[in-house]
Amino acid sequence: MRYLRVRSVTGPKRPWFAAGVLALAGVSGCGNQYRPVVTPIPPTGPAPQPQAFVVAFSQPGLTTGGTSNPCPQTPYTQAGVVTLVDISGDSVTALANAGTGPLTFALDPSGSTAYSMNCDGTVSTVPLSTTLQSKNVLTTTLPKDASGNTLPTNMLVTTSGQYVVEQNRTALGALTGSPASLKQEIPVAPAVINAIGTASSQYIYSISQGNSTDGSGVQWGQCDPNSGTTVTTNGEADGVQVSTNTVNNRLPVGVCPVYGLMTADSRRTFILNRGSGTITVIDSVKNQLDTDSQSQYMTNATINVGKGPVYADIFTPAALLVTANYDDDSISIINVSINGPVEGFTDTPNFGQVLATVKLKPGSHPAAVTVLQDGSRAYVADEGDGTVTVVNLSSFTVESVLPVNGHPRSIASAFNSPIGKVYTIAQDSPYLTVIRTDTDIVTSSILLQGNGVDVHTTTQYLGSSSTTSQANNITQSRSVGSGAP
Repeated sequence: MRYLRVRSVTGPKRPWFAAGVLALAGVSGCGNQYRPVVTPIPPTGPAPQPQAFVVAFSQPGLTTGGTSNPCPQTPYTQAGVVTLVDISGDSVTALANAGTGPLTFALDPSGSTAYSMNCDGTVSTVPLSTTLQSKNVLTTTLPKDASGNTLPTNMLVTTSGQYVVEQNRTALGALTGSPASLKQEIPVAPAVINAIGTASSQYIYSISQGNSTDGSGVQWGQCDPNSGTTVTTNGEADGVQVSTNTVNNRLPVGVCPVYGLMTADSRRTFILNRGSGTITVIDSVKNQLDTDSQSQYMTNATINVGKGPVYADIFTPAALLVTANYDDDSISIINVSINGPVEGFTDTPNFGQVLATVKLKPGSHPAAVTVLQDGSRAYVADEGDGTVTVVNLSSFTVESVLPVNGHPRSIASAFNSPIGKVYTIAQDSPYLTVIRTDTDIVTSSILLQGNGVDVHTTTQYLGSSSTTSQANNITQSRSVGSGAP
């Protein structure tokens, strides 16, 4: 046996025989070595962020539909595909088949389930996880009209269920369960195009491009200024009480409403009227037009903006509404602040004031917009020239114009200081474009299975779980054709 001589690192030298005794005390037999105890050091740095996903739907063989129907006359031969991308690394984590010909999709309030409306007359329920497979996707078949057609075009998802727009049946279909099943149909005004609300709002709104008083209706695509058809009839919004699924009030809106959204506190609803270049404001607590406002910037609950507003986003902390005005190549930035509970949630005197109308490049045709959740910038998807315009929301000026893949129809963002990301998707490109917001450069392009249909992020602000920081419009789908005739 070999004795070890041990010296203290910090203390005085000890006799060799004492060192030998100490050595033997730590050895059980010849040949065994002393094994030091290692104390792990906890990792430093910021806490890990919650997992968030980019959800993109695409369609192999995607073609544009006719003016009266967004689905092609020749049916698709392959199913649509949903792709799940991890925001942190921009890597594809899962993909699966969904219904044939997805038109658009919405997410549930938690961002854990996607619902797509499909040309084959179905709704696909997609559980979002890294283990997603095609066998996990559930299918709901909706009833047909008298001609044997079914066209679910948009959806709103609430905490109590889903509301799907049944355009051919002039109804909202109330769905519940998993897979979603049709609970009842709610008759609404003619030429219904979208459903608007928040996850827990008392009322939701069905917006229709026709008018029930004179029986007028609008065929798909007639609200496009280039369609050759002039529409002058005002649309309508049906206020549906969620607790009873009944229409409690029918409100007039502008010409050719195409989209709308509700504030995070569910107190105001904004209807974008492409045909009249206006926004109709609804007091969604009283379920009536916001005509009691003392604001000098509204007339008959109407705000004038640029031509052809087709999409909007809200920056809740500063009460800014930003609209994408497709037909005059601009965005409008609007003050939508209201007073607190002491004043009874009334509009401020400056409510409805258009703070700025920012002109973009001629021919850019902004189809969608997303606002970073630090309120610094808006990113605009320019379908006309295949770019994204970055607008500073402090100076109301254009900072940069970035070329992206295809002609983007949809845009989504995820903010996480100091690095945020913006994603665009186009109907004429199989690539999802990724933009870093700290440098405002395109950092990658992710190949999809077929051309893009729509994109959302499961959360817009990665640094907080506060509901006021979340995107309030991920629970509803965007109007098909509103920015892409």
